[in-house]
Amino acid sequence: MDQTKTKLTGREEGFSYVDVMVALVIFLIGILGYLSAISAGVLLSRGQQQQLTARHIAATAMESIMAAKETDPVRLGWNTVGNVGTNLDPDTGLPQGVFLTGFQSVLSSAGPDEVVGTADDAGAATVGYTRNIVITDICDPDRPSPICPTPGLWPVKMRRATVTVRYFVGSAQRDEILTTILTDYSVQD
Repeated sequence: MDQTKTKLTGREEGFSYVDVMVALVIFLIGILGYLSAISAGVLLSRGQQQQLTARHIAATAMESIMAAKETDPVRLGWNTVGNVGTNLDPDTGLPQGVFLTGFQSVLSSAGPDEVVGTADDAGAATVGYTRNIVITDICDPDRPSPICPTPGLWPVKMRRATVTVRYFVGSAQRDEILTTILTDYSVQD
């Protein structure tokens, strides 16, 4: 029997301990980057869901403001389209605005007056959302009212309504803002 001995040349085949550790570190950095991207995607998705909910809350409030103006002029009407303490009645001097000022909890029911954003809203609060309704009179230069730089005798016929819904995505505060101009012009005016 012939026995041959293999002579080692000083270099052995395979990976050293250092090679394996470097490869593991590179692999772990890649995995951490991948997990970071996944968590950012989940946070972005949650933020989009909250933004959609905030837009819905703002649109509902804006529709309610328009409904207060249009649907029941005897009970509500144009003069009630304002924040509490505004829109003084020319005969009595009493304020007629019905929409609450400042950021308020978003409640699930419009209350007996069927108008969102007023003092009689009821129901459970929508967690994580607050709403602010700001209604300001606008001067119409063609029909100057008492609020114009050059006051006139026409009644206020234009108002800006801004609904801001505040919510948080993680710890970041976000605002969804919806603004429109309302008018009280009829075909005869």
